[in-house]
Amino acid sequence: MFEQKDFDVFNDDTLDGRLNLIKQNLDPKFQEIGDRLLSALEKEYQDKFYMKIAKHQRRTKNPPPDTWLAISMDKKGYKRNPHIELGLWPDRYFVTFGLLADAYNRPDYYPELENLSDSIISNKWLVSNDHTVAEMKDAEGYPDVLKRYKKVKSSDLVVGFNLMKDDPIVKAGSYDDLLFDSFMNLSKYMVDLNREV
Repeated sequence: MFEQKDFDVFNDDTLDGRLNLIKQNLDPKFQEIGDRLLSALEKEYQDKFYMKIAKHQRRTKNPPPDTWLAISMDKKGYKRNPHIELGLWPDRYFVTFGLLADAYNRPDYYPELENLSDSIISNKWLVSNDHTVAEMKDAEGYPDVLKRYKKVKSSDLVVGFNLMKDDPIVKAGSYDDLLFDSFMNLSKYMVDLNREV
């Protein structure tokens, strides 16, 4: 399913051109893996999950710098709740668990996020305070990322995995299971936070 030429969508610098390429080449793949993920999540957690594939409808001028699918446990949407995304930047695939700046009842999550520290560091997940940039820090930076998330109203909390476009795994192909498994491994954070808060 996923293959290195997925990144070719970013070679088109026009809004309409890139949106059409995303719709034709990536959205069907997001739908396919997303349906598999929904089924696996519902089986694993005996709960209901909801998927949204990015449509980039608010864009009127610049082409989207990335594209993704998101899964959450809220029918109304994912952006203000704990959620997981799988997507592409021009140089990498990403799978991330996130709580964004405008999350509902944000301070209520802080104690649970503190409790995740050992797990995030031992699993060597990458971390960030900004979901709008591709670069992430090593897991050891999680305490600082959490500290900033608690202090700075505009900051996000992002935890995840990157698979670079030029990684030998991508060049060799057949890495759908790696992305799928990373998503499922991160899903515990999303489910735990939704159930605890």
